[in-house]
Amino acid sequence: LDGRVKIALLLAYSVALFFVRGPAGLAAAALLLTAVGAWGRVRAATVLRGAAPAYVIAGFLLVYNAAAAGWMAGVLVAGRVLLLVYSSIVMVALSTATELTWAIQRLLAPLGKLGLPVRDAACALSIALRFIPVTAQELAAVRAAQTSRGAAFERGGAGERARAWAGLMVPLFVGLFRRADRLAAAMDSRCFGASAAPTTLDERRFRLRDGAVLLAGLALCVGLVLLP
Repeated sequence: LDGRVKIALLLAYSVALFFVRGPAGLAAAALLLTAVGAWGRVRAATVLRGAAPAYVIAGFLLVYNAAAAGWMAGVLVAGRVLLLVYSSIVMVALSTATELTWAIQRLLAPLGKLGLPVRDAACALSIALRFIPVTAQELAAVRAAQTSRGAAFERGGAGERARAWAGLMVPLFVGLFRRADRLAAAMDSRCFGASAAPTTLDERRFRLRDGAVLLAGLALCVGLVLLP
């Protein structure tokens, strides 16, 4: 599908989640997202692991809202947060960074006529998306290197393990800055920014099936809101 359709459906799904009124709507939203992930062959383990930081926030919201307005209110709020994170992970898994960059650049193109650096903003977002897995790889490499030197990540007291994890930060950021320098040099050598209207190798067009999927997706999102 066109990247603009994926972004539009993600936004519509996110807005619909905030208007879901009861457990039936939340369950239908979860089933819809599960169906999309299964259709796109996105592994459930990948989605669940990717949302790990959100579990702390969802747990806090669950307890807080349950104490203030009852358990059902807590479940609805926590469920909304988790589904928001899950849907974002699914969309990223179904798209490439280049595709999302192109889509965002096209969606924000009208702002370029006002003098805003739309292309640079889209490129920065693409680089940020690309650096997420790079950061995980760099962290794993640094941890493996320090483990081989006797760092205690899984043994000893809490203070000892905290010091071991804190020792990862300096080499991690040094490695990331080194990668960023190489990326900047590569972009300069390819004359990034020299052309005001650069061409693209894969010029995507909005097709009939993109419009059909967009309308069907919007209708389903409206249906989520109407459920009791």
